[in-house]
Parts: sequence; structure tokens; C-alpha cells
Amino acid sequence: MYAQAYANNDLAFIRWSYDQKIPQCLGFCLERIDKATGVATILPAWVGFENQKNEQWKAQDTSIWPVQKFNWRDFTATRGKTYSYNVIPMVGTPGNLKQIADKSLHLHTNEVTLSPGSGNIKAYFNRGIISTQSVSHAIEGPNHTPSSPKLMTSIQTPGNELRNRLMGQIKDALMEIIQEVKTKGGECYAALYELNDPELIDGLLSLGKKLHIILSNAGANGDDDPNTNEDNLPEDQRSSRRRLHDAGIDITDRILGNGHIGHNKFLVYVNSQGKAEKVLSGSTNWTYTGMCAQTNNAILITSPELAKSYLDYWKALKADDAEQSADFRTNNDEVHPVNIAPTKIDCWFSPNTTKKTKPASNPAAPGDMAEVFELMEKAQKSIQFLAFQPGSPSILTKALEIQQANPKLYIRGAATDAKAVNDYNTSLLASESNKIDTVVAASNIKDQFSYWEQELLKASNFAHAIIHDKIVVIDAYGDNPVVITGSHNLGYKASYANDENLLIIKGNKELANAYVVHVMDVYDHYRWRYILQSSPSMADAYHGLKTTDVWQDWYFKQAALQNSKPEPKPKAAPKPKAKKAAKAE
Repeated sequence: MYAQAYANNDLAFIRWSYDQKIPQCLGFCLERIDKATGVATILPAWVGFENQKNEQWKAQDTSIWPVQKFNWRDFTATRGKTYSYNVIPMVGTPGNLKQIADKSLHLHTNEVTLSPGSGNIKAYFNRGIISTQSVSHAIEGPNHTPSSPKLMTSIQTPGNELRNRLMGQIKDALMEIIQEVKTKGGECYAALYELNDPELIDGLLSLGKKLHIILSNAGANGDDDPNTNEDNLPEDQRSSRRRLHDAGIDITDRILGNGHIGHNKFLVYVNSQGKAEKVLSGSTNWTYTGMCAQTNNAILITSPELAKSYLDYWKALKADDAEQSADFRTNNDEVHPVNIAPTKIDCWFSPNTTKKTKPASNPAAPGDMAEVFELMEKAQKSIQFLAFQPGSPSILTKALEIQQANPKLYIRGAATDAKAVNDYNTSLLASESNKIDTVVAASNIKDQFSYWEQELLKASNFAHAIIHDKIVVIDAYGDNPVVITGSHNLGYKASYANDENLLIIKGNKELANAYVVHVMDVYDHYRWRYILQSSPSMADAYHGLKTTDVWQDWYFKQAALQNSKPEPKPKAAPKPKAKKAAKAE
């Protein structure tokens, strides 16, 4: 038996295991203990037992509506605080539950702090999933259906409660280098793909002559629009660009077209002595949908050596009048190793291939993807990932190859690209290597049933990204974990066609913990919805908590709790008296 907690800046993730089924257990009550005060708070739940209702979508304690699974995500924890958790089996009948008398079955976790991390590397994650019941209720329109226009108005409005909730701390991360220039002096060098968020635009404009920006865009018809030019950009993108030009900002318009995009999202801080110090990278576009309506991450790394590599690449981008010239590509085809002891980083830039377009058959492996694939092949226990539309070959095709060769390796992932995910799972079923929920596609509840209202999958009919992260975490709980992140879509096409940056970060356990919490949060959210879509009818779908202990059977039959016990071993601690459920976020 064990219980373990993990956290990043956005949420806490708790998982636990028992050696065998607990007779008469109808689920678990979860208590969160605040280290600073010693106060325990029973976590809330919104889904009750079968044949019950929650029409007002009001929370109940998990002592009343217990958790019928072996992991949970705490979205109600306060950022910056340190917590541990109690996991308590509840027995009895609905409406008359009590804690199991056997105290040896009461589990307690280690302590975790909701933080972007310590040291020179900090990671931030947004709460950009809109296919949630909370969002559906917040933007409810006619006939109890979620309103896309209401969502779009909310996320474009600075100070809006829903906007703030969905973006979490991601705006703070994007603005950190801007704030550093304003308080310490120096300059900011930015390479961005898309820009339309009002607060972010104002932040950039506030730097005046201290800002140097390369701004790229896709055309009105998306990344592969062959006619991309400044005239056919979406109006909000043209407006943002005009504001920068009109303000006299040092701006370079990098509009590539023909299936090529300037896909970077990075900033470099150069101090008042002219020395590069810090880099911001990640998957987050500087748009209101990027911050609020897609899953995204941002990473801040303080390292003069890494910052100089990014600054040199920025200068090469600015000088590349030929638009991804042969010399530019050749110079990018080398790794930039950086040591921030005990962490080691390999940094790659794109495009880095001789050919400008990925061949339809037998494409040569780009150097960056070759390293990514090699690290995936060396995985000892796990590969976990999030992707948008990586194409092929990509981390998705490589994960399939690895899973078929080693069915026991723990592989979990989620992607926006539903066809690629379905192809992945069809291949696994054909080889009898695994089950259909190893990798899942972003999915939503399409129609109201039981406790659930209809959900939006994406912000509007014109939106493309849902899961927008580009993340691979290898052996997250091992001695030498690997985190792969950046703007790169993690497929060959990005290396051949796009301006990109890719970070391969080795040996940083704190960072791996933060990223894998985000991956499993997104995976866990979409997994049930993905499976639900394969159900023959809503009548066969889950309708609430089971009223007997039969709910446990699936977990033990599937050997879902056979993962090795993670370190460190949870420490026992007394359980303070609990109070009422926390307010839902």
C-alpha cells in the first residue's frame, strides 16, 4: 500500500494503491492538510451516486460523494502553499458512509508545494482545458448548452474571472522577462508566432526601444496556407502587428508561407551590460486562446550559456533574408549542450535539414528528432507525452513502435490529432500489445446526460489546437529523467519546415515531476471522454458512483495498480480535524 502526492505550479496530483480489494468500500475521502496551519480540508466532489442529481453543480465533501478511483487531481489547492493528503476508505451505504475502522488502511502522502520550482529552471502550466463541467456552467447559454461567443468574450477581457482561472500563472511566466527589463534595465529579444492578447501586447509595447521582436504568423487558412502574406493574416493579428510598427518598435515581419512557419515562442533577457542571462520558451502562443483555451506550458531558464545560444539563433533569424536559407539550415544542424549542474540540456534549433520539405517517403532523420527517438528507445519504465499534431514520423509513431516491442513499458499520452491517435490504438489492438486508452485524443461530452452538461471541445469553429503542449517525459520517477519541451511539434515536419526551438533536459527530477503532473492531468481528463465517445450509446456510459464495492473490480482485473512504489516513501503523520469542502475553482 502507498499514497503519493505530486505537484507543479497548477495543481496537486494524488495517487494511491492497495494490495487487494477493500470489502464494502464505496470510495475514498480525501483530506488536504495545510502544513502552515495544520488544518485539514475535505476535498470536494461534484458527482454523486447513481440515481442522484446535482442540477445546481454544487460540491459535496468526498466523505459524502467519495472518490471511486485510485488517483485524484486537486484543483482547489492554493498556489505557493505546502500540503499533504489523507486517503481514507469509506464504507456503508450512500447517505450513511463512515471511515473504515481499520486504521492501517488510512493512507497519508508526502508533502508537496504548488510552485513553478526552485533554482535556475522554473516551469509553468495553464489550466487551458475548456471541455469541463465547470467551464460549461460558467458560459451556459440557451438550452443549457455552453456558448462559444460567451467564452471568447471572457478570455479576451483582462480581469475576467474565467480568463484568470483558465490561464493560471502562464501570463506571469510570459511577462517575467518584460518585467525584468523594466525593473533592472537591459533589453528583450523575442521571436513569436502569433500575437493578439491585449495584456501581452501592452506588456511588449511598454518596453519601447528595449524590445526587439521577430513576429511570424500563419495565413488565414492555417499553417499550410501557400499564400501566406501580411495581407491575408487574420485581422486581430494584423492589428497587433500594426500597433508594434506604429509604436516604433524594432520589429521584423517573418511571414514564410508555403507550409513553412516561424513557430518559435521564446524571449531572451539581455542585461544592461549586454550579456544574455535568461530564456523563456515553451508551447504558449501569445494569444488569448493560447493562454486560456489550449493546454500549454512555459519554461524559464536562467543560464548565460543557453541564453547566448538563443540570442545567436535570434540574430540568425533576423539576418535570414532568404527565408530559411541553406546556410541558416546548416548552422542549425548542431546541438548546443549546456550544463546547469546537475542538469544537462541539449538545445536544438530548426529548420535543420538540407531539404526544405520533408520527403513523402524515407525522409532522413533530423538531428533533433534522432536524439529524441534515441532517448525514447532507452526508456526503462515510462514514456508520457502530450502533442498537438506531430505528423509522421513523430513521437507518436515512435511510441507505437516501442510499445509493440515492449508491451510492459508504461506509455501514456494525449494529442489533439484524433486520426493519429485512432491509428495508434488500432495498430495496438491489431498486435494485441495494449488496450485502447494508452494514448487518447482530446474529446468532450457532446450531449447532456446524467450529471453532465454538454461541453465545448475548442474555443470556436475556427480554432485548431486543443492540446497544444509539445512534451515528452521519459522515466519521470527514475534517477535520470528526461523532459523534452519547446515550440517543436515533435515530428520530422517541424524540423524540415519550421523555425523552432527544442529543449532536451536531463537529470532534473523536480522538473520531470512538474511536467509529468501536467501530462497526467491532461491525459486523465481526456481519457474518460475519449472512451465515452466509443460507447454505443449514452445509456451505456457512466452515470454516477456505484452503490456497492463492485467499482473496484475493474482496477484489480486490469492490474492498474501494479506500478512500482515511487520514492520517497510517504511519511506517516497525524490527521488534523477536517472542515468543510474547499470552494471549487
